[in-house]
Amino acid sequence: MKKLLSLTLILVSVIACAQRKVVSDYNYRKAVEAFFEDDDNEKALELLNKQIDETPNHIDSRFIRARIYWSADKYDAALRDISYAIRHYKGKPEVYKSTLWGLQGAIYDDMERYPEAAESYKQAVKLAKKDNPEKVQSYHFDLAQALYMSDEFDKAEKEYRAMLKTDPSDVAAMIGLARYYRDKEEYEESLKWLETAESYHAGYGEIYKFKMQVYDKMGREDNTVDAALKYFELDDDAQAWYVAPFASKHYSYGVARIKAEMNKEEAGSRWIVLLTKLYEDHGDYLHALELYNKVEGEYGEHPMISYYKSSCYRETGQFKKAIAEATKAIELSEDQSLYSHRGDIYRSAGMYKEAIADYQVSMDNDPSDGYEYYAIGWCHELQGDKKTALEYYNKGIDIDRSYAYLYLSRADLLSQNGDYEAAERDYEKVLEIDTDPDDGSCRQYALLGLGRQEEALEWMGKIIENHPHNNGVYYDKACLFARMQRPDEAIKALEEAFRKGFRHFAHLEHDDDMDSLRNRPEYKALIREYKDKPVEEIVEEPEITTESAEALISEIQMKKMPGGTYEVPCTINGLPLKFIFDTGASDVTLSSVEANFMLKNDYLSEKDFKGSRRYLTADGSIADGAVVRIKEVKVGDCILKNIEASVIKNQKAPLLLGQSVLERFGSITIDNQNNKLIIKH
Repeated sequence: MKKLLSLTLILVSVIACAQRKVVSDYNYRKAVEAFFEDDDNEKALELLNKQIDETPNHIDSRFIRARIYWSADKYDAALRDISYAIRHYKGKPEVYKSTLWGLQGAIYDDMERYPEAAESYKQAVKLAKKDNPEKVQSYHFDLAQALYMSDEFDKAEKEYRAMLKTDPSDVAAMIGLARYYRDKEEYEESLKWLETAESYHAGYGEIYKFKMQVYDKMGREDNTVDAALKYFELDDDAQAWYVAPFASKHYSYGVARIKAEMNKEEAGSRWIVLLTKLYEDHGDYLHALELYNKVEGEYGEHPMISYYKSSCYRETGQFKKAIAEATKAIELSEDQSLYSHRGDIYRSAGMYKEAIADYQVSMDNDPSDGYEYYAIGWCHELQGDKKTALEYYNKGIDIDRSYAYLYLSRADLLSQNGDYEAAERDYEKVLEIDTDPDDGSCRQYALLGLGRQEEALEWMGKIIENHPHNNGVYYDKACLFARMQRPDEAIKALEEAFRKGFRHFAHLEHDDDMDSLRNRPEYKALIREYKDKPVEEIVEEPEITTESAEALISEIQMKKMPGGTYEVPCTINGLPLKFIFDTGASDVTLSSVEANFMLKNDYLSEKDFKGSRRYLTADGSIADGAVVRIKEVKVGDCILKNIEASVIKNQKAPLLLGQSVLERFGSITIDNQNNKLIIKH
């Protein structure tokens, strides 16, 4: 949850209080010194306890103690103190009464008690109009957010309008209204607010980010492309992998527009990366290979260039070239996780012994990653050794209980062995873990295993809708229909996969999903037709310069977390941490716990705090937080200097690096299959 009170605001308020002569407030003033100057919460709490024992109605002491309890997640104690302070507020304490209500709302926010948070924020808004007018706008936002989280969408909309009454030029409030109407599927109204925001601040990239989403929902393909490229142009933090799906809504138009940008004298290196992503997302691996070859010719060999080339060769069924490039990547790099990537290629080529050996190397390097256990188990299963496969699935689940395919594969084998009760438990676990209709989803198979065929087909449809050019999802559709004993539809889906470039024929020979089709004449004819048919040759393509193309530099192993986020190792000002990479986030955030630890251990200083600001979150809302300067962020071999972060209250994600910040390294790619973050600069 977003922290309502910046550390800076609290510091100013409390120091002012300490400077005021108050009868019998010695312990309180020493507590303020311990809390802010010495960063010693334990000592501050001891002094505050003494002060409150002597003067129970000392409001400022109650406020600071509530603040300390809140930071320690002792919500019951924090609420007792802040509620007491509100009830007994009298005299002339330095802390504003609106601030007390605001803190109460923030505590309820962290407890996910959003209706109570909304009531507290209502009081904060009302009181701040008199005692702290500068905070009214931000309290309106906090109220709107709490209402939104309480599913009180219409009331949240009224708060955004209240913000505009205070400041008719508040672009953030306009975007909030645009989000509201987008979610209500009132796209014309959403677009109206975005265009109004554009009239005030045409250079604000976030406007075009929302415009591309709205245009996409409206089916206005060319407008979607235009908005996506405008967003990419204006916001240096816009990621190529995020923009590419929108820029390819009208594929030929998007490619032409990007090439036009690349031909401009001032064009940066990002545009060639965006074009490559369009090619890859569209399944046009041959054109993507052409660009990678140009980059390699310009910059020389690099492990990540070979990695990407091997992926493209694999997708086009050129397994010898794919293995050669993957081997080159391993030779050029010390990254042991590249063995897992080459293992995937060996598996697709039906070379299971070699695949298992590579997966084992990767597993030895990181025994905590469930993917290798799954991959080795699957190789054994494809060879017919289901007993060994089950052993690896069990080991994998014991190590990593967040990888859905482990549960699915075990459930399938348990079902085949007649242990339907255990299989059902595993299928249900898949539904719990796998909630994103991405190209790596296996939820549809679990739904089928539970007898929920229509839901399985609906989920499969969502995956294809999200990835219409990915040949692998059509193969999954064929497998799903084959499992349902619907051979005609399975063969039709398989043909669509072939037309889109699917060429993993060795896998087809061993995949038991295809067993129900193998003896059908139309299946045999389809295999004969496409097995020796190469993927369509490269059409004539205008020359693309690589003077500003980006070199590929770093690959970082990530751990996929429930909900679709990733955990990535990093260092912040030299402190080793793990951050949560959320593709929907657009900022850097630290929890108060992390910030306090860094302050206490000299990874941050008070000089690093720069005040507060409003910033957009993934859903288009805005949050307040203390702004702190981080001198150095290091991810893999990549380093960023002087990054601003917001201090918020979010224990579930103590350190969050959003996509826009990571792309300052250059351009990033997420390898969902192997859980890798790949950075180019």
